[in-house]
Amino acid sequence: MRSGYLGESSHEEQFLFDNFPQRRASGGKRWYDVVLSWLVALTIFSLIVLASRTPSVVQHNTRSDKSSEGKSQITQSSRKNGNVIVECKLDTPHHTNSPAHGILHIIVHKSISPLASDAFLNMIKSEHFNGCYLFRVVKGFIVQWGIESPHSDGQKAKVKFDKVGIDPPVAGQSLLNVAGSLNFAGGNSGTGQVYVNINNNPHLDKEAGSLPFAMLDGKSMEIIKSVFDGYSAGMGQVKAVKQGSEEVKRLFPKMSRIEKCWIVTDD
Repeated sequence: MRSGYLGESSHEEQFLFDNFPQRRASGGKRWYDVVLSWLVALTIFSLIVLASRTPSVVQHNTRSDKSSEGKSQITQSSRKNGNVIVECKLDTPHHTNSPAHGILHIIVHKSISPLASDAFLNMIKSEHFNGCYLFRVVKGFIVQWGIESPHSDGQKAKVKFDKVGIDPPVAGQSLLNVAGSLNFAGGNSGTGQVYVNINNNPHLDKEAGSLPFAMLDGKSMEIIKSVFDGYSAGMGQVKAVKQGSEEVKRLFPKMSRIEKCWIVTDD
């Protein structure tokens, strides 16, 4: 477009010379300087436009990775706070229509309760909770698991674990038995059993033993609350679990199970 303009010597060029008589003496050089200035300005403008468009591509990529970035931020925050992230896959294997299935996201407060936390993490590493049924489900109270069923490979189920000391309470930081908190049954790691509070249970804070050492997030609690709670205590759940999956399937087909647990972040 500019080259066409330069090639015209008609009315537009005559208008320039008639209205700017001081440029007549300079001749073609003055005209060349004007065109060159326009080209330089156009080049600078193009570079500015190109630069202004570049961040939009970065922003688009950032938005597309929003979920993974959010999870990364949670992980980094947990590490800074001295927490350890554990995840457990929960399922209801003998009742396909059950809504109770998904990943439990557990934040272990290792910096506040190091003794109980280490005992729990060692159980995770030893795969103790893999295949454990949620044998005790008390509506509005707790959900409990940690009794091993016979192993498919013939390995004997473990029934005793190291009993660790009790973490001293930390004022304003120690967890209490509130909804979503996780603790050892009886406050004793030696049982290998844990429970999660469905609601706030302050009376448990007064019992002997350790205080809760971990918390489940909101989505995990939705899964916990969807676990079937129609089996009353004393119906033989513990005996069935100790005998194995076939007995559980026969007597308690709606009983949920922890399929597998793993540590997501650690020191």
